Amino acid sequence: MDICLESVLKTQSNTNEIIVVLDGFAEESSYVVEKYKNKVYFLPLSQNMGMQYSLNIGVYNASSEWILVVNDDNVFPMNWDSILSQDKTDKLVISPNQIEKSPSIFNFITKNFGGVNDFKLDEYLLTEPKFRKEELTENGEIFPFFMQKKYYMAVGGFDTWYPSPFICDWDFFLKLEMIDIKFIRSQKLAFYHFGSMATKNGNEKEKFTQSEQTAAEMFEYKWGFGPIRHQNNSHKPNNTNIKGIKYE
Repeated sequence: MDICLESVLKTQSNTNEIIVVLDGFAEESSYVVEKYKNKVYFLPLSQNMGMQYSLNIGVYNASSEWILVVNDDNVFPMNWDSILSQDKTDKLVISPNQIEKSPSIFNFITKNFGGVNDFKLDEYLLTEPKFRKEELTENGEIFPFFMQKKYYMAVGGFDTWYPSPFICDWDFFLKLEMIDIKFIRSQKLAFYHFGSMATKNGNEKEKFTQSEQTAAEMFEYKWGFGPIRHQNNSHKPNNTNIKGIKYE
């Protein structure tokens, strides 16, 4: 979170409302809170409520028409706010491209700028513009995402029934698809992504793998089909009628 906040403040073109939800364990982040308390708005939760609840609370407190939802394992590139704002369009969700240290199934850029303890922020900020393209592609529907708050609210935000952070984003994007929201990925900038190091490595890996399976079962129970990506990068099956919902 320290790197994330340092980068967002260092790279913004304008003064933005920055809301940080501390999902429990606030004492572990006390030094970061003290460091940035006069620059960002912290919302500490008294206990761990989960990603979905935390995201909803953050958005509910936002006062801007457009919101950018970012997890703390991302690093912001230069002028991210002005670049994303160039493509603001009604009913459009914009996901910026990303850089990871290893090849990704999401077709991110591969470049290693170090880990959490030795991240080369200045090198990343100088190098990232070289990967930019004046191009918008259709492989969006991923975190981070930039959208209008009113549509986040219209679909009720993230479903807090999901027992883990997995699959709930597919559920959220599907709800947006159902009210005719479109998705794109902006190649005009690239956030850095550490890749959920805390949840997918070491002793935590097995626990989170199981919770991902449980979340997938929850999705299928709710919608009537499994959370499988289709060729159009959608999470919904075309031309079918399942559990009283027709997908076209």
